[in-house]
Amino acid sequence: MKFSDQFRASYAASSEVHRVRREAFLARMKASEQLKNAIETVVLFRNRWRSRKDARKRMKIRIQALASVRKTLDQATTMRAQNIQTVFNVALYLLQLDQDLAYFTTDMVQAVGDRRRAFVAKHEAVLLYEAAEDVPQLVGKQFRAAIAALSVPPEQVQLINAISSDLNRFWREHRDFLGTIRNVLAAHREHDALTYARALDTIKPLEVMHRAAELSQLLESLVQQLTAVGRLTSSPSAILTDIVRSNGGATLQKRNVA
Repeated sequence: MKFSDQFRASYAASSEVHRVRREAFLARMKASEQLKNAIETVVLFRNRWRSRKDARKRMKIRIQALASVRKTLDQATTMRAQNIQTVFNVALYLLQLDQDLAYFTTDMVQAVGDRRRAFVAKHEAVLLYEAAEDVPQLVGKQFRAAIAALSVPPEQVQLINAISSDLNRFWREHRDFLGTIRNVLAAHREHDALTYARALDTIKPLEVMHRAAELSQLLESLVQQLTAVGRLTSSPSAILTDIVRSNGGATLQKRNVA
């Protein structure tokens, strides 16, 4: 037998041994992961069942609140009550954001296996990053002008200011952590598979959940204050005043432009 034939035969045999060993290794890893996930499913069944039950109750309340706020926002938009519209636009955004966070939290609790939890965590971190960046802007200059025009009591404004400060603190403290996970998706989009795989290994779902819970609590507190503002501005006289003020301001602005 020629040397080249011997080399090819030896190489083929070596490759076959390597393939068999690799497949056996992957099979053991898969079996180990399946066993771990099966044990996790059994052990955490009761806690997950309770969590799912509580989530359904809270979701019903959120859906009712979303419908009510959206209806008010539609009416304010139609009547061109701009300040009321501004306040309820923020309220609706916060409720929608809180609902998305609730979905992620439920998915995280119900997720089986580290890979699935990391998958949920990476997308929740992106939402947290964008929300933490956007919400302080939503309660910025235009929102402040709106609550001032609606004659919101000073003590109510102080509470809103305190929550806004906490939201700014949350953004400062967690943007690096959340931004790092957000960059995982950038590695994926750049087709850098190795960087993407390494980044996924560093994601700690529990830490993402803790930050989601913190932001959700802040959002809930802000929604409560906006609900109180909504009650102050829900009377026919307050709505009429805002309509007149808003339309008068718009007419004056048009005159100035002309």
